[in-house]
Amino acid sequence: MKSKELWIAAILVGGLGLTGWVGANARSLMAGRPTSVAVVDVQLVFESLKEKVQIEADLKGRLEQLNQDEQDRKRELEELKSDLEILAPDTPAYNEKQAKLEQSAIELQAWRTFQTQKLNRERGLQIERLYRKLLDAIGRISQQNGYDLVLFKEKPVDFRGTKPEALNTLIQVRKVLWSSDELDLTDQIIQLINNEFSNRTP
Repeated sequence: MKSKELWIAAILVGGLGLTGWVGANARSLMAGRPTSVAVVDVQLVFESLKEKVQIEADLKGRLEQLNQDEQDRKRELEELKSDLEILAPDTPAYNEKQAKLEQSAIELQAWRTFQTQKLNRERGLQIERLYRKLLDAIGRISQQNGYDLVLFKEKPVDFRGTKPEALNTLIQVRKVLWSSDELDLTDQIIQLINNEFSNRTP
C-alpha cells in the first residue's frame, strides 16, 4: 500500500472517533440550549499540514537509505556466490562458504523485515500524533466559538463509474449530507496547526 493510501486509511478510521466528539458543556445542553454544530474535512486538514509534509520527507529519506543498505547487502551476497562458484564442491572450504552464504541470506531477510516493520510503526505513531493535534485544535477552536458538536466532513462524492451494488454502502457511510460553509472549521484548523508548527521552538 502506498504511503498516501496509508495516511488516508488511517484518517478515515480515525474519523469515526471524531464524528462523536462533543464539546464540554453538558449541563447547558440538558437545559435545552440549541446545540451548535460544526464540521471539519479531516482528510483535507491532513493533506495541508506542513508537519505532515516534513514527516513524509523524513520517512521517504529513511526508506531510500533502507533500500540502499539492502542493495549493499545483496552485493555482498553476490560476492559470496561468486566465491562459492570457484570452490570445489564437498570440500571444507566450499561447505564453510555455503554455510556463510545461507546465513547471510537469512540475516538479510530478517533485517529487511525488521526495518520495514520499524518504519511502518514510526509512520503509524506519526499519524496518531498528528491526529491528536488535530483533535486538540478542534477542541480549542470549538470552545472559543461556542460549538458543541463537530462532525467528520467528507469530500464531495462522485458516484460516476461506481458499481450499482456498491452505491448503497457508499451512501450509508456518508456522515454529513450537507452543511453551510459558515460551519466549516477546516481552514481555521489548518491555519492553527500550521502556525504552531512554524512557530515551534527548535
